[in-house]
Amino acid sequence: MMTSKGEKGILTLYSDVQATSVRWLWYPFIAVGKITLLQGDPGDGKSTMMMNLIAELSKGGKLPDGKAVGLSQRVIYQCSEDGVSDTIKPRLEKCGADCGNVAFINEETYSGLTLDDERIRQAIIEFRPRLVVIDPIQAYLGSDSDLQIAGRARKLMQRLGMWASVYDCAIVLIGHLNKKEGTKGLYRSLGSIDVVAAARSVLQVERDPKNTDVRIVRQIKNSLAPSDGEIKFSITAEQGFQWLECEIAQDPAAEPETPVFESKSEKAAYLIKKLLSEDDMRSREIYMRLSDEGISRRTAENTKKELGIRSYRKMRQWYWSIKPME
Repeated sequence: MMTSKGEKGILTLYSDVQATSVRWLWYPFIAVGKITLLQGDPGDGKSTMMMNLIAELSKGGKLPDGKAVGLSQRVIYQCSEDGVSDTIKPRLEKCGADCGNVAFINEETYSGLTLDDERIRQAIIEFRPRLVVIDPIQAYLGSDSDLQIAGRARKLMQRLGMWASVYDCAIVLIGHLNKKEGTKGLYRSLGSIDVVAAARSVLQVERDPKNTDVRIVRQIKNSLAPSDGEIKFSITAEQGFQWLECEIAQDPAAEPETPVFESKSEKAAYLIKKLLSEDDMRSREIYMRLSDEGISRRTAENTKKELGIRSYRKMRQWYWSIKPME
């Protein structure tokens, strides 16, 4: 017999669940709280594409389709294939990234990092990124069979999916395709089909057969929104990386672009209400996010009083809430 509301039991009534809409980092390709798989053959520009996207997110720039990012976002970019100081940082700087918003786990200090490593979860808790990129997924496996064995692959992806949901960030896994030419894209992903099943979005990078300098990014799976768009970018020795075509449908739940503010207090009020619009947030994280936008702690505290934001303590941490007392 099902227990009534308020009683302890194994079941939860759907009538007690508050419905929410999917939130997007980049509609309809990368969703917040979900896993996205970006795959392609080696050398087709997956990492270069992602670095350019990271740069725009880190500085609050524009997405490839021209839409404003709004608030600058924090990113963890974990890459094993290139040197941190001589390759990754110069590339990020060349892309125009705010490197103060991009972090990584130092694998020289913390060796043996794997996809389900608790150190990744701890890094997410401490840095509170909006995006976590693992590049490539193959380098962060405990063994070559981790993604081949269905049960192991399912557990790995479930764990990552839980972290994305609980810590409110998008996770992008970059992977190389297998060598099964002529098969459908979903079946060219490395490892068990459980990897693709767990990803809510799968993006595949391919070279344009008419022009090998041009790459086409096709969304071959989307479990959260219709996808009728296509992304193109080019990589040339003369001009480097360039976004080309990116015509996609408008997100029906999209918010208007960030307005122009006449004062720091006005900007702080807008940002605080935006940060608290969906749920309560740790005060430490709010101060951190406002600081990224040039808002001092003093301005934040004064604005908090003006807005009537209340504070409360939970599990030894202070939270802010815009909701009225129940």
